[in-house]
Formats: sequence, C-alpha cells, structure tokens
Amino acid sequence: MRRRVILPRLHYAGSRTAELVTFDGLRNGREHLALIRESDETMPLVRIHSECLTGDVFASTRCDCGKQLQETMEPMGRKGGILLYIRQEDRGVGLCNKYRRLFAAARRRRRPRE
Repeated sequence: MRRRVILPRLHYAGSRTAELVTFDGLRNGREHLALIRESDETMPLVRIHSECLTGDVFASTRCDCGKQLQETMEPMGRKGGILLYIRQEDRGVGLCNKYRRLFAAARRRRRPRE
C-alpha cells in the first residue's frame, strides 16, 4: 500500500463514503487503485477492473469496459464494496499507438467498397 485518501460522498457513491488506496507490487510496476466503500454485507461486492481509457472515459462502442464499470459502481454505491482498478491500459504498445490503430481501423470500415 502506498497512500490512503478518504473521499467525500461521490455522485455515484450514494450515501457511502469511500476510501481510495493506491498500491503497487504487480508485475507491470504501475500504481493501481482500490476504491473501498463501507459495506454492511458479510461478503461485500468486489470487482477487479482492468483500466480502459477508451471505454471507461470515452464510452467507446468498440468495447464494453465502461458499461461494465458503470454496472459495478451503481450497486457498490448502494451496498458498498471494493473496486480494484488495475492500471494496464496500453499493454506495452503505448496509448498513442493504440489509438492510431483504432482510428485507422475505423476509417477503413467507413470507406465505401468499390
């Protein structure tokens, strides 16, 4: 564990406070996040989510990552739970290269066939 921050009530957290904990120690050497919301459950909801800028932030239709994250955050806002957000977005190719490939593929799909 590296750092802990107590977060106030968030728009998606319902009436529960949340604690943000950063940690490292996984093979990729990056700093990862655990969002911990107090829970009344004996077995709290837990989700391990791999970072996906395309889906999580830009709501891409090429993946369902953002939708999966949102579907997790809603019940965790009501019942509490733990979200482990694993930062491994670019898989070693770099974000710019990833998006160049995505946009090039999208342009190819939009071209009319002759």
